[in-house]
Amino acid sequence: MTSFTADLGAELRRRVERAGGDYPPLYPAVILSASVVVTAVAVAQRYPFDHLGWVIAGLVLACLTLVLDLSVPPSTYVCFTVLASTLCFLMAPVPNDAAPLQLTLTAAIGAAMYSLRTGIRVAVVCVALVVAFGIFGGLESPALYALGVACGWLIGYMVLIQKRLSDNRARVLRERADRAASDERRRIAREIHDVIAHSLSITMLNVTGARRALEQDRDVDDAIDALTDAERQGRQAMSEIRNIVHVLGANETQPPTTPPSDRDLAALIDDYRKAGIHVSHRVDGDLAALPDPVSAALYRITQESLANVVKHSTANRATVSVTVGDSVEITIENPHFGGRARDRDGAGIDGMTQRAALLGGTFETCHDNGTWTVRATLPARVMTDGIGV
Repeated sequence: MTSFTADLGAELRRRVERAGGDYPPLYPAVILSASVVVTAVAVAQRYPFDHLGWVIAGLVLACLTLVLDLSVPPSTYVCFTVLASTLCFLMAPVPNDAAPLQLTLTAAIGAAMYSLRTGIRVAVVCVALVVAFGIFGGLESPALYALGVACGWLIGYMVLIQKRLSDNRARVLRERADRAASDERRRIAREIHDVIAHSLSITMLNVTGARRALEQDRDVDDAIDALTDAERQGRQAMSEIRNIVHVLGANETQPPTTPPSDRDLAALIDDYRKAGIHVSHRVDGDLAALPDPVSAALYRITQESLANVVKHSTANRATVSVTVGDSVEITIENPHFGGRARDRDGAGIDGMTQRAALLGGTFETCHDNGTWTVRATLPARVMTDGIGV
């Protein structure tokens, strides 16, 4: 018995939720309960049922309306059954009649559930019914009932506007969450791309250097040094990837490691020099005074640019110039022959552009007279909560 009652309650709740469309279950539950109460009062007012036929017809139509509400999706046809039920009750007039209150509920439902045009049409028909019975059917105070219908429509329309505002807000929040998730995915993709591209570039250079040392010079010591550097780069890449995966698993918004600093930038350039890339490095200004986000962007842009030198340049030469003033400007140049610019479809250039843009800086590349140039301008200070840091 308990199980049957629980199943019956769950089924009733499901049907009430469906009757309310997109509204919370409380809304249709209140409206349906009010309709049942109004119908019961309207029937009781007509006792001892001098016009029994009209009372039975009104009651049957009211019950049919309730069944339709709980059985089929919301439809304007239900409004017609309510109007027909009210009309039947009004055919047996009584003082202080409660039956026209059904019209108030109908106008409210029409305004809240359907389009503006349909809601107005439902309200107009309800008012017309009240006016007609006020003139020809002996309905007392038709103006008061008409005012009630107008108030019902207004309340229903206000509920509709509130729902639309709520839906718009929910949509904006979903879009904002989607953008945040997309931005986070792009950030993680940039980090993984930079780590793998840089590490594989140096690793391949060191492995190539070791092979040549063994094949051409039979120099075991140089080969061991190159392989040691390759091993170190591989371990460093694995460590950084583990840190990124840790961020994904720990619900953190920032990596748990310290952002790259000016000393890391110098070490990065030394790694490429050891791997056989001739890198000229010049710094004007104090890199140590830069905030962490700018230092990290400076490091990653240099890292990706030098990795591109390995992938695209045959000269194995590059120049890195950094100037620190009111802003930070970094320029990486390397020979690039072939008469056309490097393919821009990869993720590297897009990633560097995004890094600069996130800090309010600019990023550009150009190919001129056999030289590929990467230039980024970053703010020397970044704003956090309106305060420069």
